[in-house]
Amino acid sequence: MSEVSEGVRVVDQVATGGEVELDGLSKRYGTVEAVRGVSLNIRRGEFLAILGPSGAGKTTLLNMLTGFEKPTSGAIRINGRDVARLAPHKRGIGVVFQHYALFKHMTVAQNVGFPLRMRRMPMREQRGHIQHALEMVKLEGYATRFPDQLSGGQQQRVALARAIVFRPALLLMDEPLGALDKRLREHMRVEIKRLQRNLGATVIYVTHDQGEALTMADRVAVMNDGAVEQLGTPTDLYEKPVSAFVADFVGETNFFRGRTVLDADGRVRVVLDGDRPGHRRDVENVASLEPDRGVEVGVRPEQVSLLPMESADAAVPGTVSEVLYEGATALHVVETAIGNLNARLSLKNLHETRWAVGDKVAVHWDARAARGYHVAGQGASSSS
Repeated sequence: MSEVSEGVRVVDQVATGGEVELDGLSKRYGTVEAVRGVSLNIRRGEFLAILGPSGAGKTTLLNMLTGFEKPTSGAIRINGRDVARLAPHKRGIGVVFQHYALFKHMTVAQNVGFPLRMRRMPMREQRGHIQHALEMVKLEGYATRFPDQLSGGQQQRVALARAIVFRPALLLMDEPLGALDKRLREHMRVEIKRLQRNLGATVIYVTHDQGEALTMADRVAVMNDGAVEQLGTPTDLYEKPVSAFVADFVGETNFFRGRTVLDADGRVRVVLDGDRPGHRRDVENVASLEPDRGVEVGVRPEQVSLLPMESADAAVPGTVSEVLYEGATALHVVETAIGNLNARLSLKNLHETRWAVGDKVAVHWDARAARGYHVAGQGASSSS
């Protein structure tokens, strides 16, 4: 049996569902470990975003899934079959790249049909698959055009059509919207989600854009330094980040340094550096904190309220130093003794629009909006 024919046989076996399991997956380049022991279970039909900064290991992880990189250790299972040592064309995976990777000398139809020709599908069958793929991405009537006759968004749709034309159960996308402008990116987010629902395919979507991850994914894996820092729903990641890194990378967060103390009733609370004497503050995840440790307390800007100076004894006094109009909201930068912070206030509430640069305010947040994170190297034996 030829290699291409064998590839078709394996594709038929693999692409019947789309459940993916990564088990202890690692990739080392010399002394650098780009991916460190990643284990993930991606459910059939799930949209999983892999989110992280440059150098976090996202693309290396994706390249091991596609077969462009071989793991140093670990397993990749699709529907229970370990494909870690299979060639890329034998995995039955559709791939969409950031820069489209279209053949400039081929028409749209020829580009879309390329995976079918590589699988030696009869030409009479190819036509129906190509037409259906173009209909799925709303490019009917563009079959005879060439890539340089298309807009950036249309070229990305062609790349999507090429990835789905052989009806894979698993789609991998590597920063697919990175080359598009803001409005087109937002439009394509909706289109990709629509396409995924219609196909019922499993999608693994690599991005450094937190907005894409939060709005498109069923779950998000946040990567940092080659490992998965947190895996959860967008709501979990935004409202209950497990580390200061996740809180800082997913959304915007104010951080304040301080130290945990143990109250007489056995409750752990936080004393913030620079806070008024006697003030001990609560955080939402108090049960996870140890006493007498250095901590960072994170609070989202939209969870911060600005009140008149005399209205809240437990609030932090401060002075407004900047007011930035954002449309539906206004970002207020406030200087306080515990550090500068951002408060994002809704302009629907007219009383919140009156704060101006130089105003004295009382900064307040609910304890349920604050989360504490231990600072590495600042244990019980460290001085505060």
